Formats: sequence, C-alpha cells, structure tokens
Amino acid sequence: MPIAAWLAMALFAAQTLAAPPPTVPAARIGAGTALVVDSEPDPAFSAINARVDVGRLRQKGDAIEAELSWPLRLGALIDARAARPGIDIPDGSASISRERIVCRTAGALSYAIEIRIVAPDGHVVDSRSFDAAVARRDAEEQDRAFGRSLGPSSYGTDPRSLVCRAAARRCDGHDFRWPPPPNQTPLEHSARADAMRKAYAAEFVPSCRLPA
Repeated sequence: MPIAAWLAMALFAAQTLAAPPPTVPAARIGAGTALVVDSEPDPAFSAINARVDVGRLRQKGDAIEAELSWPLRLGALIDARAARPGIDIPDGSASISRERIVCRTAGALSYAIEIRIVAPDGHVVDSRSFDAAVARRDAEEQDRAFGRSLGPSSYGTDPRSLVCRAAARRCDGHDFRWPPPPNQTPLEHSARADAMRKAYAAEFVPSCRLPA
C-alpha cells in the first residue's frame, strides 16, 4: 500500500476515534418526545447496552422517571425465561424497565415500578408492576446496607447515571453528551479526594425540576 494512502487511512481512523459523542440540546431533554440515547455507544458492548429515552424523562416527586431498555441475549434471555415459566419469550426480545431515579450527591437511588418484556414485533409478552412506595423503601434499605465507604460519588457510565446527567444538563441549559468525562478522583480518604468526588457528582445532580 502506498505510504500516502496508509497515512490517509490512519488519519481517518484517528479522527473517527477522536470524534466527539453525539450531543442532545438541553431543551429536548424531558420535552415529551421520544429521544433515545445508548448507554454503551461502543458496538462491542451491545449485549449490555441500555437504551434510555431522555426525551420523555419526567419528574415524579424528588425522582426522575425514565424508561430503560435492555436487549435480552445469552444469559439475560435464559434468566428471563426461567423467571417466567409458561411464557414464550422470543429471541430478540427486550426488557423495558420503568424506573424512578433520585439523583443525589452520594449517587443515584433507583427502583423499578414496571418491567415489560417486549417481543421483536413490538407486542408485550409480559408486564409486571410494583408498588412505588414499597420499591423505594426496599431500595433505600439496600442502599443503607451497602454503604458508601469513600463518600460521594458513585456516578459513572451506567444507565441511571445517564438519566441524572441528562436531567442536570436540562437544568443548566448545556448540551448533553454521553459518555461523560472520566472520574479522575483517586481512591483514597483525603480532603482533596472528597472535594473531587463532590465536584464530579455535582455534574449529575439536577438543580431544577423537570416537567411532570
């Protein structure tokens, strides 16, 4: 291959890798129209990718209600079928979780209020609803039991962090980009580390209420 052609290909690859993530204008977040963002933009992680509808985020008390959709593949599909004996779950189905997420400085508290299994053709194979108050109580108890040994923040590149960061961008009026910049906070107990964790967490905590 000529050197010039090789250099052109290398430059194209570098530009592709360095390309900024897609942006979502702040006004479109929670605006009521579907707008889906992948929690794992890299196709190599498609099996664990959750699709999050940031366009229809809405406020429910102190929580943000969101729909998160996961593909049911491999072990996830086996688990879903085992948990629902007698229900035919086709290959290619998705699990859609309607969740309420409280975006706190110490990290997101989340609990599901509905889980639907949706076949590839769009029809609902199974649907289960949960009492919101009971689900939140259980989530809070688990959160207290788990603890947070290094203090704030537990935010990262997971789907619940995506919801919180999108809501925060709606509030501050800045474009939403995903994934977020990496958390550079060192894993240590120090005043410097605590300040860095709090600063990073602040990027995920909304300063306003979204439309209900």
